[in-house]
Amino acid sequence: MLLSIIIPVYNEKENLLKRLSFLSEQANKFPLEIIISNSPETSDASSDVCKNFDKVSYLKSDTKGRAAQMNFGASKAKGDVFLFLHADVELPEDFYTQIFQAVKNGNKVGYFAYKFDKESALLNFNSKFTAKDGLFSGGGDQCQFFTKAIFKELNGYNEAFCIMEDFEMIDRVKKQKIPFKIIQSKAIVSARKYKDHSWLKVNLINGYVFLKYKLGVHPTSLRKTYKSLLRESV
Repeated sequence: MLLSIIIPVYNEKENLLKRLSFLSEQANKFPLEIIISNSPETSDASSDVCKNFDKVSYLKSDTKGRAAQMNFGASKAKGDVFLFLHADVELPEDFYTQIFQAVKNGNKVGYFAYKFDKESALLNFNSKFTAKDGLFSGGGDQCQFFTKAIFKELNGYNEAFCIMEDFEMIDRVKKQKIPFKIIQSKAIVSARKYKDHSWLKVNLINGYVFLKYKLGVHPTSLRKTYKSLLRESV
């Protein structure tokens, strides 16, 4: 089973160095292809980093935005399964065998539970929600994967969503009752957002924006709200 790992990036040079070293090692053990789908607005040396790894395909998306970049990467992918990875998220060592087993068992979609790269009782509380199906599970930090066939059937990510594209996709998966698996081998997610803001502030903002999403607020408005409250690019 060929696994296509698609990483949408925007000025992620430092994180790419970490991710690609690990993934290139894994590509020597398993049938993987690694695709970087860079934003047309990236201004750092991400492309130069990719040149140091012969197993990495570097692409520049025609359109900015994570959904568009992931779809662009998927359009070039040759794998049987597509795995979408954020540049600041570390996959567990057994990610390939876990995905292979999940697909073999009939799951067409899946994602990973995660923990943070910083030990904290509050952050551990957050991560518990990623290990089971629920309202807040399934987001992009959970490393979503799809069989190629089901990704095409779903018409990929909805590019109208400049934010919450990951939850919108999983909502469609659940609505259509497509079998999915939550893998319990944990990915490791950066806690950088919590280093600059308090745990309470980040969770209140995330909850507020998520509620607005559920109420059908337009994605452009959601993005504007998120950026104004958290002062962070999305």
